[in-house]
Amino acid sequence: MDGLQPRVLLVDDELGTIELMGAILGRQGFRVTLARSSAEAIRELTAGTFDAVVTDVVFDGRAEGGEVLAACRDLHPTTVVILMTGYPKIEGAVSAIQGGAVDYLQKPVDPVVLAATIHRAVRERAMASEGLAFQELVDILSDLVAQTIERVDPYTAGHGERTRRYCRQIAQDLGIDSRTTERLELAAIAHDYGKIYLDDLTFLTKKGPLTPAEYKEVQRHPAVGAERLGSHAQLEEVCQFVAEHHERWDGTGYPHRLKGEEISAAGRVLGVVEVFDSLSTRRSYKDPWGLEKTMEFFEAQSGRSFDPGVIDVFLKLMEDHGEEWITAPQRDLEAAGIVPEGVSQQN
Repeated sequence: MDGLQPRVLLVDDELGTIELMGAILGRQGFRVTLARSSAEAIRELTAGTFDAVVTDVVFDGRAEGGEVLAACRDLHPTTVVILMTGYPKIEGAVSAIQGGAVDYLQKPVDPVVLAATIHRAVRERAMASEGLAFQELVDILSDLVAQTIERVDPYTAGHGERTRRYCRQIAQDLGIDSRTTERLELAAIAHDYGKIYLDDLTFLTKKGPLTPAEYKEVQRHPAVGAERLGSHAQLEEVCQFVAEHHERWDGTGYPHRLKGEEISAAGRVLGVVEVFDSLSTRRSYKDPWGLEKTMEFFEAQSGRSFDPGVIDVFLKLMEDHGEEWITAPQRDLEAAGIVPEGVSQQN
């Protein structure tokens, strides 16, 4: 990747479309080159390198996107390729993925979602290197989350880093060893990563509670995130903790309905912290919970949803840091320039 600005080749025969998308991608931190035909795109690929290529499939009625994909695979095998089409077919998507594309998006493509998709794919490609040090993985995943979930859903600004910080403090007070704590911190950063792979991302910014069908869909994200983080040797435990962060002490969680100590100690910590930070975060449809109500909730759920030992440590920390922690999401939203509209007064 070239510096802090990934280079993207954007290919489409609709000039207005790629000019608009290119401008938005530019504001999202990319250096964009435009091409209006497959031949022009191949000339650009021959002349230079790109971190990602985003190309339409059909040009003037001819399916030439595959030629761009093939040229990219031949000239720059590590470059991320994302295909766009207004004529989606399952077999076309399968063929594209088999041919080396990392994603297959239906037009019209939301440029913000596209930016998140590109960032995700570029970072995942970098993360595949077995020679990376653990801190390099932390840096890549931190950037990956910031450029995907937090761009698609701005209300999550700072959620991963806050979750990381609180998990570290609880883990230290519980006596969890430093290596496991290190992996827990990384899982805290990436615990919602699977959401970016769900079939419909609109629920992330929905101005209201989820429907039962939407809630069932979102329940897939712990397992999807663990799977998508990959098989890097240093991420095995991280993936386990990510998969467990919605499991519950009494076995009522998801995705595997693990119970009690079937859930790792780190997973039990992450489960408490993730719920706490979600309750204390303002959304477009709800106010954040106050400190007293939050503490009453966790006291009531000790031994039910949450490990009593973790709750004991968490509540002691809340006595010292409660006001700071409960207001942290609002400070991060304000720092990110997020001003919710039509906030409900219902808790």
